[in-house]
Amino acid sequence: MSAPADTALDDARRARYVEHVLALHDRMSLAGLIEQADPLYLARRPDGLTVLALPQSRLPERYRLGIYGFRLAQYLRSRFASDRVAFARGLFAEPVGAGHGEEIHFIAMEESTGTILRYVSIVAATDEAALPVTHPDRTPFPCEVAHGINLFDHVSLDEPVTAHEVWEIKRLMQRPSERDTAPARRLRLSLELMLGFYTVLAALSPAPKFLVGDGEEGLAVRRLARSLKDITVIEGTCPALSEDDLLFPAYVERAVVKPFVAGVPRGAELDQLVRRLEHALDATNPLAGFQQLVSRVGGEIRRVRI
Repeated sequence: MSAPADTALDDARRARYVEHVLALHDRMSLAGLIEQADPLYLARRPDGLTVLALPQSRLPERYRLGIYGFRLAQYLRSRFASDRVAFARGLFAEPVGAGHGEEIHFIAMEESTGTILRYVSIVAATDEAALPVTHPDRTPFPCEVAHGINLFDHVSLDEPVTAHEVWEIKRLMQRPSERDTAPARRLRLSLELMLGFYTVLAALSPAPKFLVGDGEEGLAVRRLARSLKDITVIEGTCPALSEDDLLFPAYVERAVVKPFVAGVPRGAELDQLVRRLEHALDATNPLAGFQQLVSRVGGEIRRVRI
């Protein structure tokens, strides 16, 4: 068989493999998860919408594979994950990254079917010692690895900060079918997930001082600015991962991907943000409640070019 024919056959096999992975996770259910885990946050709504937050360390393996499979499927769909790497390794779920500490999964789902509707996670530092964020021996967060920088070398700090007071926000995703639902439903899902997210942040110890991450400014950063006042975007990096990394296309297929550092409100300020989210969800017109929330936050985006 000629080389072109071999290549075409490999392409066809890889395409079928990806189709099977997507079909598998379109049917995947997290039904029973609430009873099998110990959520940090749980909100069950009368219409069946359930929002929960679960630390990785309390997550039964079968459900971890379901969640990481959902992540892989959405990234394969968007071409942010490499189908070649997934096929070569026989992956049906995203592997746990080597640079990951504790991870907290925030999930909005239909409880009756166990279907994930909306998802985001945060990842803790891996160092056992609470090293200062500027310490040269601190293990970098995954976004710092991709951009080849220590983010905190480019951000002014008003007080000492250790890596244990920083979390990386990752994988803001939704089920593809949710993109075609009514705007009011999409807004409600966003508010519900934000409420769970900030309620959990308020309960973590030590209290988070910063969220870090990366993304397209018009998407990830803009969304964070709706609820966080102080965000610094780092300009001028050249992010990349090696081609044998499952996620290397995320820095090829997307538009300009910028890292950011976002200050997390604490104490009374964070409690007030949670109350405003609750008020927006209780409002007769959730859109008006959301707009009021955004106007009160007044998020500011600073820029640092390196």
